[in-house]
Amino acid sequence: MTGHLTQSSCSTCGADVFAEDNFCRNCGAEIVRLDARRKTHQTFARADRRVPLGAFLAFFGGIVGFLSYLMGIVPMLALGLAAFLVGIMILYLHESESIPGSVATDSILSLLLNIENLLGDLDLDEKGIYIPASGLGASPKVFVPLALTPATMSPSLGLSQSHGVFVTVGKNPEDRGILLDAPGAGIMTALERSLRLDLAKARFEDLKVDLDSGFKALGIGRVVSLGRGDATVTVEIELTALVELETKLRNLAPRVSAYIGTPIASAVAASLSKATGRYVMMKNADFDLPNRRISITVQLSE
Repeated sequence: MTGHLTQSSCSTCGADVFAEDNFCRNCGAEIVRLDARRKTHQTFARADRRVPLGAFLAFFGGIVGFLSYLMGIVPMLALGLAAFLVGIMILYLHESESIPGSVATDSILSLLLNIENLLGDLDLDEKGIYIPASGLGASPKVFVPLALTPATMSPSLGLSQSHGVFVTVGKNPEDRGILLDAPGAGIMTALERSLRLDLAKARFEDLKVDLDSGFKALGIGRVVSLGRGDATVTVEIELTALVELETKLRNLAPRVSAYIGTPIASAVAASLSKATGRYVMMKNADFDLPNRRISITVQLSE
């Protein structure tokens, strides 16, 4: 305790943090307190109890109301109808919790549709190249080349710090393209924050466990498998969230989905680029909607 402020220490670097801090002032790691974890756990516990309670009241009220109507017992009929209506309201409130998720999906979708239109207007049909980056919270940029040339295959690492959109990476006219923030940058940054780990410092052997822990912590899904070939990496994820966004993007933004990657595929590609320190290009990202699984294969290059 220091002065009148409650103080604790960062679990990552050990630096002092104050009660009003959400992130460590020294290393930037997110501060997760026990009371916040307890509130989150209680919220999910209440949500889990809400569905069976609502279903029970609706079923009980319906049965009591029906039998009371047949027997002409008005007080019991009123009780049954009341229980039925309360159960329906509880179930409706549970379903309404998905409304913020739908709003977020529509907001992200509109932003990525702008990128889709940009790719179409420029008639770009080459795969995006993720440029390696390092630093906690630093996300790789995606360079979409006008054409594949020796210069565009290995764009300068300095582009990770660039804020331009139209860039030239060589001396020839075709050594050009557009530089974009990765669609999955937010997910990858949140994943690093939850892990308190800069993926540029992670060992590839531990990457499956790290990504699995991160995606579970964010409530997005779980990593089913991660395998590495000679110059490729394949990751399979079972989704628990963002299924609607994944489905819509494949229909409405096919260029973004195929050339750069949907937010989830992009987050995986960005993570692999950081962890391996190599350029990453999306090869394919197949989505199995019935099983809610996405299989992502990327190509690594120097």
